[in-house]
Amino acid sequence: MPMIALEQPRARGLFVLTAHPEGCRVLAERQMERARAALPEPLAAARGKTALVIGSTTFGYGSSTAIALRAAGFDKIIGLGYETPPSFRKDKPAMASAGWYLTHALHESGVVARSYFADGFADATRDRVIGDLQKSGEKIDLLLYSVAAPRRSHLEEEWTSSLLVIGEPLEAIGLDYKSGEHKPVRVEAASELQVEHTRRVMGGDDLDLWANALLYSGSAAAGMKIASLSYIGPDLEVLRRIYWDGALGAAKKHIDATTRGLDARLQSLLGGHAFTVMNPAVVTGASVAIPAMTKYIADYLGVADSGAGSYDDPLEVGIHFARALYGDGEPWKQMLDAEGRLRLDQNELAPEVQKLIQEQWQSAEPGPATGISERGLAVFKREFLHLYGWEVDGVDYSTPCEWEPPQGERLIDLLEEA
Repeated sequence: MPMIALEQPRARGLFVLTAHPEGCRVLAERQMERARAALPEPLAAARGKTALVIGSTTFGYGSSTAIALRAAGFDKIIGLGYETPPSFRKDKPAMASAGWYLTHALHESGVVARSYFADGFADATRDRVIGDLQKSGEKIDLLLYSVAAPRRSHLEEEWTSSLLVIGEPLEAIGLDYKSGEHKPVRVEAASELQVEHTRRVMGGDDLDLWANALLYSGSAAAGMKIASLSYIGPDLEVLRRIYWDGALGAAKKHIDATTRGLDARLQSLLGGHAFTVMNPAVVTGASVAIPAMTKYIADYLGVADSGAGSYDDPLEVGIHFARALYGDGEPWKQMLDAEGRLRLDQNELAPEVQKLIQEQWQSAEPGPATGISERGLAVFKREFLHLYGWEVDGVDYSTPCEWEPPQGERLIDLLEEA
């Protein structure tokens, strides 16, 4: 097998361009070990079930929840994500995306039964996945929808999402990832068209298409549940305007309404349920590009690192999800808010945690971050690099590693076929 030595990540601006295969593998293995330790015995209600995870291939909520569900007793996890393979560019190897190496690790460990690398928005992708389910006689007990995308193509139209506010532009203090300094930031207001574009990408239209495909094809099991993963955030004005009350929030509210409609249908047709899951804030590839979000998550991490409250990483959230849905007595029924959303964000929204985060915003001045913000940014940077397999404890980055491991027959690359 071809080997390559990668000692440092290559980046362009805020974007990491090279994933580290061994770092991704070790990180995935450690997540699996943590899940097995947290769920040493399968949960009775999870035994033998099959999940379809739309958005399973990146280090985040989708893959972490898949790992937790497998440890909880699920028989099969079927994943789908958009990932690029390794290749050669001008006779030099170009690394695959981190999700490509993560998927390989999940296949090798038996967490995922099969995966599709494909455009999850495309009709052809749904047709292929549904066709395979029908051929194999598999029925889906849980549809987990964990999608964050910059654009969507459908019916020969293309829409692009945006992270803009609604109403007047927003001016605030943000935290710059590269310099570590507090800087003024301005977030422009979205037009009606930009809001609608964002809704088309990040709203509930695609979720509804997947649910309908499962229902109409007979691929939905009795009692099937649908969980759309989302985020509502705190009452902190800056975050509220950028997220829940911004263009992205309009899309999140649409997927919320879509899920409520699906809940009524599932109860009637299958005795099942659908709900939005409000997860806590975590470090993602997108959060680094939003200075206000970078500051909020860094301050949250700094507060937790200082001993106040706790920060739940995506795997911890996935474990909470598995226990809520499949623990004895159906705990999820007691964890719904007034809108029927499953709330897994209580640690983030604890009053004592939010009070300390609020104090960081009120005291922030332009210039180098100090104290809690500085500590939190250091943790943020480590968590961010982990998304690409870098700075993982115990990995010797001077040792050559396999850069093109075989994915095997359980990986169905529809992108390559296209």
